[in-house]
Amino acid sequence: MRNILLFTKLNDNYIKEIKEQMEGYKVLYVQNEKEAEKYVKDTEIIISFDSDFHPNIVDKASNLKWIHLLSAGADTLPFEKLKKMKVLVTNSRDVHKYQISQQVIGYMLMFERSLNTFLRNQIKKVWDRSVRVSELTGKTALIIGVGSIGEEIARLLREFGMKVYGIRSSGKPSLYVEKMYTSIEDCDVLSLADYVISILPLTKDTYHSIGENVFNRMKNSSYFINVGRGKVVDERALINALKNKVIKGAALDVFEEEPLREDSPLWDMENVIITPHIAGVTPLYMQRAMEILRENLDAYKEGRTLRNIVNLDKGY
Repeated sequence: MRNILLFTKLNDNYIKEIKEQMEGYKVLYVQNEKEAEKYVKDTEIIISFDSDFHPNIVDKASNLKWIHLLSAGADTLPFEKLKKMKVLVTNSRDVHKYQISQQVIGYMLMFERSLNTFLRNQIKKVWDRSVRVSELTGKTALIIGVGSIGEEIARLLREFGMKVYGIRSSGKPSLYVEKMYTSIEDCDVLSLADYVISILPLTKDTYHSIGENVFNRMKNSSYFINVGRGKVVDERALINALKNKVIKGAALDVFEEEPLREDSPLWDMENVIITPHIAGVTPLYMQRAMEILRENLDAYKEGRTLRNIVNLDKGY
């Protein structure tokens, strides 16, 4: 019997669907590595969130053909081993674009309309109409790491009357982006952007790729937003840029270390908005993730190309 191992506990109805769709496979949920070892030799498919994945199991999965991630990130996967084993990896990257793009818009509206300041004033019962407010119309945004989420952010920002530029390694143009750059170094609009938005995945190439090299080129009236991965940003450089007013503010959903340490100076900065890595959260998440999984299970059975194949050399 060929096994499908679930490292993530799914709703019983979803498990029933997988069993019906993949007749001839045994579908098993395992809670830890020790439990997985009993079944891994005959496992052909693993389904998991990135955060639930057991990388050590790969060494014993001699019949493993495919890993499907219910998340977009693939940080925990042993890519070199998987390349040698010729294991196919797919993810669920298209499930995040609506909720994350709306969160980014929310940050930007808070900064433009000073809603973060007004909320603090409400708590203190302070009526202050001198607080500066503005609007997004006519401003410029630079999106670093344009994928499906970046495309949706760009589309929404265009509706607000903003100019939108982007960076992605392929340089592939976008309908909603005025100009696409292939790297931060070559981006000549960084110094013009009112908002710099990072949606970069974490890879060996993107680790700490945003630091003084970016903040020192930004306007001192600009804001930095990170909804990608925390470790792509040199957090010390960001804190220094905020303290020294190199940039005006930041909205951060991800951090180098999570939870964010209680002694981090970011907590006390009035020009910083902090959310606890929830930009991708939505009650519709699993519904969307299961749509991708169903499509890929059918494609796998029929020998067709699967959706959202992860490039094992790049790590995303």
